[in-house]
Amino acid sequence: KVGEYEVAWETTRGGWIYIHDMTVQKWPGEDTEDPRYGRTFVYGSYWEAGLRIGDVTDVPHPVNTPELYSLMASTCKAGQGNPVLCRWRAPEVGSWMDFLDLDNDGQPDSGTTGNENGGRVSYIHYAEPVPEMLDVSHLGLGDEPRHYVTAAVECLDLYQGTGIVYLLDTTEYSEENGNFRFEITMTRDWEIPYAQDHCFGASCELDPNNDEWLLFSPHNLDTGYFETTEETDQSHGGNWDVRLYISHYHAGLWIVDLETLIAPEATDRIDIHFESTIGYYLPSGHLDGTPLDSAYYDFGWVPFLWAVEFHEGVIYASCISTGLYILQLDIDQPFLGTPV
Repeated sequence: KVGEYEVAWETTRGGWIYIHDMTVQKWPGEDTEDPRYGRTFVYGSYWEAGLRIGDVTDVPHPVNTPELYSLMASTCKAGQGNPVLCRWRAPEVGSWMDFLDLDNDGQPDSGTTGNENGGRVSYIHYAEPVPEMLDVSHLGLGDEPRHYVTAAVECLDLYQGTGIVYLLDTTEYSEENGNFRFEITMTRDWEIPYAQDHCFGASCELDPNNDEWLLFSPHNLDTGYFETTEETDQSHGGNWDVRLYISHYHAGLWIVDLETLIAPEATDRIDIHFESTIGYYLPSGHLDGTPLDSAYYDFGWVPFLWAVEFHEGVIYASCISTGLYILQLDIDQPFLGTPV
């Protein structure tokens, strides 16, 4: 162990707070005046503590930074293993927990502020930065490249909805006393179109079922970044497309166009969800509908997508119940074999 990171507890609202997934990225911006230039950040999903960003650039490492590591090791040895002297902690440099306020009470919905609804908008479960800075000038949003992070929830049971995926703008920062901090705003949210017409689990008045939980919430996602031409661009022009590949448990695989989320034509929130949805795939058991047999799994929960990865034009979706599915979206075909 060479270091650690923990959420700044005093900056939370309380509630369900624990780390679930995290991703790491070296800042992709090329502005050398930006204090984040060349630094590496961990993007942590902390349920009701939201998105948390830690700076892990200076973690003492025996190969990358041997002098810092030797100092830490010597201090640790002198303290005879005292944990206070044997750890390096990454500083927190950004946070976001301004969840949607769907009950319009003036506060973000969560377990400590009301309208928790199984974590529909507040149980941040997975976070992932877009691989590159995005030129959004063709969308009428200025010449400054933007940096975005997606954050998806995981829901238990819901009396309404299927679980939110947020698109967050993490471009801006502030500085105080020589320290920088990400200034994060929400660009858009996405949910399965017309999710407000659905519910599941014990909280669902139409069909209460204690055995149904997690079933229709997002779990993980992967981001595909494509450098495009006039011939290959499938969205709003420019020289890039970005697609989100979302594993959505019982609702299958959903694919969303990020450019449309940034600059939709529609103005209604639900219409934007529909407009930005490229497609979906619903795995099944036997093609003829015959239930699969197993001594270990209840195949009534088919599909039960756990994770999805996009690699060189191909989608890999893992189902807890029925195995691995290898899929391809038609507009991804020009990128077969291309690292994206």
